[in-house]
Amino acid sequence: MKKVSTIFTVLAIVFAINVNAKVWRLNNHSNINADFTTLQAAIDSASWGDTLYIGASPVSYGNGTFDKKLCVIGAGYWHAENDSTMVYEESSWVEQLVFNPGSEGSEISGLYVYYHYFTSQQNWKLIEINVDSIKILRNYVYGYAAFQNAYDGYTIYLNGNRSKINIQQNWIQTNISSYNGGNGKVHGIYFSGIPQNCIISNNFIRSYKSHNYGNPYSVRMNENSPQNEVTIGNNVIWGTITTYYTRHFNNILLDGSYGDNIGNQTQNNLCNSTQFPVDFSYNLNNQQNIAMDSVFDDHDLYIDNGYFLKENSPAKGTGTSGGDCGAFGNGLGGNPYVLSGMPAIPYVFGAVIKPMGFSTIPVNIKAKSNN
Repeated sequence: MKKVSTIFTVLAIVFAINVNAKVWRLNNHSNINADFTTLQAAIDSASWGDTLYIGASPVSYGNGTFDKKLCVIGAGYWHAENDSTMVYEESSWVEQLVFNPGSEGSEISGLYVYYHYFTSQQNWKLIEINVDSIKILRNYVYGYAAFQNAYDGYTIYLNGNRSKINIQQNWIQTNISSYNGGNGKVHGIYFSGIPQNCIISNNFIRSYKSHNYGNPYSVRMNENSPQNEVTIGNNVIWGTITTYYTRHFNNILLDGSYGDNIGNQTQNNLCNSTQFPVDFSYNLNNQQNIAMDSVFDDHDLYIDNGYFLKENSPAKGTGTSGGDCGAFGNGLGGNPYVLSGMPAIPYVFGAVIKPMGFSTIPVNIKAKSNN
């Protein structure tokens, strides 16, 4: 049943933050009184440890450069496609985010991060992480590069030797569109240095090209170092994967390529061809040549609800410890993908109020926690 109305209980946020921290409301609708209408103004005014709650809107809240620890919570995305989310179909739209020194421990969730006004003369980064201990959770991050010839685009860019970066439960998408033989590159997630204790799990990562030229990477590492310490698990991936000394498990490679580079370990993955190897002791229980129509409900939709596993899917029960492969599995301790990126706070998604005329007003409320 389609939702009737939506009520967000903003006060519930305070249970998840420090006692002395403050909650700020951002909304750029002209008829709503909020603390701020742009993300950067909120960041500049907030104190260390505060929470920024960003309302749904068809208008961008702009860029944000973080220099302090903040928790940013948006309204999720794809509300028209999924039930029990929001009656408003808009998302909390921001453009480019940068995490600079001082922002360690920050977390963003429920945002729509999108900017597409990139020219062929411009390298770009949608989310640039220059510090350790950042969480990117339950966001829709989309970078689009038109006519990129010799320049690179990065949807999530980890700059330098980063540690304790968690990228979980997101829809990450990037597209390169080049007509004229250029060799531009776009990346879903890119590590420029040596990563330590980093986790990429329960995401949909799609990197592709609309025309014949350019190179799309879903996950790419720059450093071939035995000090790399990254776990990539329970993702659904399209595009090229280039990693070193990385553990891959419970992933579904729907299409694209995988380089079995030095130091990688691959276990309990599925692929549509022969990308994940099966012939070495450290490549265990991978499944090759899997027809993706047998795996998902409807993977041609390119919407998150099409990637539930079919009843007899070869990804069911074939992950590590008998779990499921793919983004809705829980191979890293119970963090499956959440439809529409709904943030992990209590909220009311439906309310039915009966007609007046009674001594009390009957109200039927539906709520979810999305933990």
